[in-house]
Amino acid sequence: MGKASLKLMKRTILFFLSAFLLLSANAQTHRAAHVILISVDGLRPEMYLDSSWPTPNLRHLMKQGTYAMHLKSVFPAYTYPSHTAMVTGALPARSGIYYNQPKTADGQWDWFSTSIRVPTIWKVLKANGMTTAAVQWPLSAMDAITYSIPEIFDIHHPADRITLTRHYATPGLIDELERNATGVLDSSTLSEDYLSVDDNSARMAGYIIRTKRPAFLAIHLVTVDGMEHEQGREGDSVRLAMATDDHAIGLMLEAIARGGMQDSTVVIVVGDHGFSDIHEAFRPNMLIQGIGAKFLAAGGSAFLYPTPIADVWPPDDSIRLDKHRQKRLEEMAGQVTEVLNKLPEDKRKLFRILDRKELDKLGADSAAILGLAATPGLVFSGAVKAAAAINNGPGTAIQQNPLEGVFIPMHGGHHGYDPNLPEMYTGFIAAGPGIQKGGRISGLCETDISPLVYALLGIDFKTPDGKLIPGILQ
Repeated sequence: MGKASLKLMKRTILFFLSAFLLLSANAQTHRAAHVILISVDGLRPEMYLDSSWPTPNLRHLMKQGTYAMHLKSVFPAYTYPSHTAMVTGALPARSGIYYNQPKTADGQWDWFSTSIRVPTIWKVLKANGMTTAAVQWPLSAMDAITYSIPEIFDIHHPADRITLTRHYATPGLIDELERNATGVLDSSTLSEDYLSVDDNSARMAGYIIRTKRPAFLAIHLVTVDGMEHEQGREGDSVRLAMATDDHAIGLMLEAIARGGMQDSTVVIVVGDHGFSDIHEAFRPNMLIQGIGAKFLAAGGSAFLYPTPIADVWPPDDSIRLDKHRQKRLEEMAGQVTEVLNKLPEDKRKLFRILDRKELDKLGADSAAILGLAATPGLVFSGAVKAAAAINNGPGTAIQQNPLEGVFIPMHGGHHGYDPNLPEMYTGFIAAGPGIQKGGRISGLCETDISPLVYALLGIDFKTPDGKLIPGILQ
C-alpha cells in the first residue's frame, strides 16, 4: 500500500471515529425530544408526599421518575418572579422581575416578556431552530414562542383569562383550540373563579402537545393558589383544587400517550411557592410618612425604595451611586429601622429587617434600600390608610381594607416569605427518558429548572444562577 493510500485510510478512520464520538456525545446529552413543564401554582411537597392528598397522577410520576423533598422558591416567594426564575435560571436581581407587578404599576401586572432582562428558554430554543409553546404562563406575552396562549387579564376583571388573551395569543390558535379541544371559551369557561379553568388550560396544552409536538411547552395551573389564598393551607377547597389539577395533569399525560410520544417526552411538574396561613397584616408605610421612602409589599416580605419609586433604578447596575445619594439612602435606612425598632416587642418580633448585604445574598432587587421578612402568619400591606376595596383582584383584601390601624386582623393564606422557610417550600417531580426512575433528591432551586430542560434537549446554554443538580438525570 502506498503512502498516499495509507494517509487516506488514516483520514477516513479518523473521520468516522470523530463522527462516532460526536454522535455518542449527542446521545448522552440529548435525552428527550419534548419537555413539558407543568407549574401548579401553590403546590406544596406534602401534596404528593402524603398519600391522603388526591394526587394519583403525581404519585404515578414519582414512581416513574425522580422527585424532590422540596423545591426552593426565590425572594420574594411570589408567582411571577418564581416563574421567571424557572425559565431563565436567574434570580430576581438578574431577571429584573421582582414582583407580580412592575414597581410603578397602577394595577397592571408584568405580563410582557420584554420586562425580562435575560434570555428565556423560548428564546434560546428558537435560536436553535426548535418549536415551543406556552399556555397561561406568566410573562409569556410577546415572547419568541411558536404557539402562545399567554396569561394576561383586564385588571377590572382579573378572573377572566381569555378575553384579553385573545389579542396576544398566536393568531388563529385559540380558534383552532376551540374547534378541536375546548369548545367556545369565554369569561366563565376560562375563569379563575371556577376550577374548570385548569382543565380547559390542560385541554389546550394537550392538543398542542399532540398535534404541534413542540420541543418545549410550559403551562401554568392556577386554582390551587386561589383556594389557598381564600382558605389557607388546609381548606377543603384546596384539596378539591388539587384534585382538579391532578386530573388536568392526567389529561396532558393522556395527550402524550395518544400522540405516541411517551418514549420521547419528559414531564416536569413544579410549584412556584408554598403557603402560610395568615392572621395579621402590618402597614409599615403608616409609620414612615415624611421620610421620603416607601415600602412595596409582597405578602410575607416588603422592600423599601426612595420616593418617587422608579421602575428601574439605578438604570444600570454597573453605575455607582454618588456619595451624596448613597449617604442619603443610608440615612433613610437608619431612620426607618429606628422607627420599626420602636414597635412594641410583641409586634417587632413578627419580622426581620434585611440589610442590603442580606438582600444581595437572596438575589432580591438591587434597588431596594432594605427589606422586611415576616414570620409565617404576618403579611405586609403597602397601604397608608384604610380604604374600601375597588375591585376583587389578587391582594385586594390586604392592600385595600376598610379596617383602621397599623396592624389589622387578616385570614386566609399567603406567600412571598423568605424561601428558606419550610412553609414556602414547593414541589418538583420529573419523569421520562433520561430521568432516573425511582429517584429522590433532597432539594433544588427554581433557578435549576432551566438547566435541566437544556440538558434534556441537548442545548448548551449557561444560565445566570441555575445549575444542573446531580441525581435527576440517568
